[in-house]
Amino acid sequence: MMGMRWTNWLGFAMLAIFIVIHEPIWLFLGFDTTGFNSTKILWVIPVAAYVIVAAVLLIRGGPDDDQP
Repeated sequence: MMGMRWTNWLGFAMLAIFIVIHEPIWLFLGFDTTGFNSTKILWVIPVAAYVIVAAVLLIRGGPDDDQP
């Protein structure tokens, strides 16, 4: 794990932070059964983008080639 790039560590940190704060986000985005609130759906887009960026940073590339 020490051969990871800094982008891999950044993606790992982003996902670790998301694991800690996911419950308040899902409660905020939760939809009630009494009606549909279309403004909450707009918050799903940045949350999904955050998770996608974190996953791409974590998966992208391998260890640095210039390390001995």
